[in-house]
Amino acid sequence: MVMEKVDHVCRLISRFAFLNLLWLAFSVIGLLVVGFFPATVALFAIVRKWVRGEQDTAIFQTFWSIYKQVFLKANSFGWVLGVIGGILYINYHIIAIASTDLPVIVILSYLFLVLLYFLFIVTLLPVSVHFAGGTKEIVLKTIQFMLGRVHLALVFVLLIWSVLYLSLAFPSMLLFFTGSVLSYMITWFFQRSLAKLEMKLIKEQYS
Repeated sequence: MVMEKVDHVCRLISRFAFLNLLWLAFSVIGLLVVGFFPATVALFAIVRKWVRGEQDTAIFQTFWSIYKQVFLKANSFGWVLGVIGGILYINYHIIAIASTDLPVIVILSYLFLVLLYFLFIVTLLPVSVHFAGGTKEIVLKTIQFMLGRVHLALVFVLLIWSVLYLSLAFPSMLLFFTGSVLSYMITWFFQRSLAKLEMKLIKEQYS
């Protein structure tokens, strides 16, 4: 019994480590510029299968298949968000230079936009691998979930900050576990929230 539990834990650790290495490898193969976004979508798609109980998923074959399938769509999303992030970054420097001459409302509005930007990004990933649809549908569903579950989106941001902080403190974690563990935690919270929402809708239908 003890050996079975140890074997299960070892298999679990090896799966997370292998998936994380795949994520890093395919990001680097695409020179990060075109590899990071599809690799991240493939990462979330696989951990979604794990969260839903599909533990026997062939990791490499599934990752490669999803990577190819979402390559163009993931990069189009990623680069649009990257451009928006670049604009926000430029605006940050402008505000920093002219901060004493700007009304407080302008600074607060900028901070609010930055918050919405990060909330949208962290919500987009689990939404895009769970729901089917075109760009417009995915964006609308992301906004709906983000606004309807603001607390959960904030949890996503907190998780990312915490895991990245630990990764900086323990660099080996970045190599073997950061991406896979973080995506699993985000997906777990996301799926649990959806399950609660579905149960609520069912109760309202029969009440």
